[in-house]
Amino acid sequence: MHGGTNPGRPIIHGRYSVKHRESLHNKMQEFLDDPAPANLMGELAVQRAFLQDFLEKLYGDDKIDVKTTNHVFDMTEAISRLVERITRMLNQTAVTQMEITFLQATITNLIVKYIDDPDKRIAFVAELRSAFGADRQSNRPASITTSSTQPVE
Repeated sequence: MHGGTNPGRPIIHGRYSVKHRESLHNKMQEFLDDPAPANLMGELAVQRAFLQDFLEKLYGDDKIDVKTTNHVFDMTEAISRLVERITRMLNQTAVTQMEITFLQATITNLIVKYIDDPDKRIAFVAELRSAFGADRQSNRPASITTSSTQPVE
């Protein structure tokens, strides 16, 4: 008889095999456990490695046909699209220059408002700059007013 309640012997290969399902489940679980699932740098590295490998295999081949050339262009285009996608994703969460300027002005106003002692203001600014690496990232020092006429550099 065909079908029925007895499915027959277990499938040992192919799409519906238990071994394949377990392997697929384990792979899926690895991806689900990924702490940064939106990080596409691994995929970018794979694409670039495949392109480099492909180009190295072509090296010295005097006869490169149109199909091969188109394949290289397609691979390059796919890499470019992925780079653009990664850049868009990073830019969506990046702090803008306007937000940084606003934060700087807010911190400056709060320091002047709540810290009366000019020496404490200077110490605060120095520690804040050190914590954010301001000396390494910019040649332009930040200035905080310690009194109504004297900025701290």
